[in-house]
Amino acid sequence: MTGIPETTGALVSRGAERHADVPSLIFYDETVSYRDLDQRSDAMAAFLVSAGVGKGDRVAFMMGNSPAFFTVMIGTQKVGAIAVPVSCWWQAPEVRYLIGDCEPALLVVDADHAPLAQQIAGDIPSVREILVHGAAADDSAPGFRTLVEAVEPAGQPRISDPPGPGDLAAVMYTSGTTGEPKGVELTHRGIVTGARLKTASVAVQTGERALCVLPLFHSGGLNDLAFPTLYAGGTIVLRKSFSASEFWECVERYRVNAFYIVPTMWNILLRAPDAADRDTGSLRFGVSGAAPIPPEQLDECERRFGVPILEGYGQTETSGGITVNRLDRRKAGSVGVPLPEIEVEIRGEDDAPVPLGQPGEIVVRGDTVMRGYRGATDATEATLAGGWLRTGDIGYTDEEGFLYLVDRKKDLIIRGGVNVYPQEIENVIGSHRAVDQVAVIPQPHDKYGQVAHAYVALRRGEDLGADGLLDYCRERLAGYKVPHAVTFRESLPVTAVGKVLKKEILRQVEQDQTAEAVDVAPLFQSMAERFLPEKAGDTEAVVSYQITGAGGGEWTVTIAGARLTLAEGLADSPRVLVVARDRDYHDIMTGELDGITAMMTGRLRLEGDMSFMAELRQMMRPVGGHANNTEE
Repeated sequence: MTGIPETTGALVSRGAERHADVPSLIFYDETVSYRDLDQRSDAMAAFLVSAGVGKGDRVAFMMGNSPAFFTVMIGTQKVGAIAVPVSCWWQAPEVRYLIGDCEPALLVVDADHAPLAQQIAGDIPSVREILVHGAAADDSAPGFRTLVEAVEPAGQPRISDPPGPGDLAAVMYTSGTTGEPKGVELTHRGIVTGARLKTASVAVQTGERALCVLPLFHSGGLNDLAFPTLYAGGTIVLRKSFSASEFWECVERYRVNAFYIVPTMWNILLRAPDAADRDTGSLRFGVSGAAPIPPEQLDECERRFGVPILEGYGQTETSGGITVNRLDRRKAGSVGVPLPEIEVEIRGEDDAPVPLGQPGEIVVRGDTVMRGYRGATDATEATLAGGWLRTGDIGYTDEEGFLYLVDRKKDLIIRGGVNVYPQEIENVIGSHRAVDQVAVIPQPHDKYGQVAHAYVALRRGEDLGADGLLDYCRERLAGYKVPHAVTFRESLPVTAVGKVLKKEILRQVEQDQTAEAVDVAPLFQSMAERFLPEKAGDTEAVVSYQITGAGGGEWTVTIAGARLTLAEGLADSPRVLVVARDRDYHDIMTGELDGITAMMTGRLRLEGDMSFMAELRQMMRPVGGHANNTEE
């Protein structure tokens, strides 16, 4: 196989021909060569053929980052079926909705999600079989076969109707920040073209290594990092999830050349032990995307970590990236220039192009654009009007073609007939040294129609009141842009890739006013009983917990001399500060909510030496036998 591949399966097979023994994936102690990846996905394809799954059928998989994710996805796409990755952070009602919407013939889940699959099994009639990856079926879900049992005997695939470039390769569901999640239909041509264009713009060379800590079920991890790396013949250094404590260790150990993370992760790295004690000389660049990164934060990251950071912009609907800064062509504050072969225009309310430098809606055209939203004709027609994708984002371009993001169109505040862009206000508030997170949301107003309401989470140890923050804004913004009100929160909820969920903030505010208290005091009172002194050794540490909500409180745990003591209140300088709402903390400790998920979605905040929490977990018996992710 030579030339440009036309399908995702052909992309992997070409890699096996050209770089057979080059690692395609390094997953902890497991190395998967391009030959291995091709053969494993062939085995998956053969199983699907034997199971009667073919072109146009859907295969859904709720799987975390692992080589098996690629086996299932590429194998599915090789037979012409459509891969449907499911967010591992979704709960049963959300997964039930997705399965009902896409009607897959097969569902594959990691062992951790087998109980969820059992819970909804009676409500998903399209699914002929549920397979479990990562554990013996009897251990996780009696009655389900394991992925290994199903695939290993399958042999070589005999595909009678292979996919073409215009066939659907994947349906990726949006996060549902504006309503029910929508299934974005992506073709083989769109995904492979996107991989080729990104490789040409931000080059990972054959044999180079890219660190992937973003979830593969999200477009950023899959379409913006994994597929371009495979297209180039590079190696994906794959981790289960982002961990600040091991990030720079991975860069050093695996001689990583590039990585892609989101602003939430950059922010966590700034508060964790940095790269100073690690050999990061292999790094050529880092990419930031999925949400805007304030210029001041980008500058601080480049200074601290000594690596150029290239900010980009994209959407699930465009197979990922649309624009990106390049090593030899970049501008601070912009999200770069369009990828080759991708057309970008800025249009006004009349759908006509606006003058240079004037804000308008960003519209995009090119082979990477989605076919449409699954089963949503009206939404598809509205979004793809005239052959251009309406992104719903507001931006402008300069004379050199660099794109600058202004805001989401739906977030626009119209104050007395004047447009106010929340992101402009968020950038100003976010530049205050005391501010950790900020979201500006429209609030109804009798006189002006709408005004800005700022929700703010402060950095640990900072003391800032609403008056002080509003004075800061008045010095930097026109009067009509200054927020009408400020509400301080311990943390703000975010998506899997760090975008603040504004509707979730409003839901939480309402819930705080009406929800019953969840008493977490017994969880702390039981810590001394659950403490394992033989595991503590000579550890000395102080951890403080700030649990908000009516059932919360403030506690400090001290470990010294192989003893654990508990006191009320917060320490002045704890090794770690843990912040969560009462219900969220209860769910984490009882195993109903994964600690990493809670942290990445803003429901759990850790300040200080986050790596110590893994050590603390080893010193504690879990609550009620649940192996929670944080003690935390």
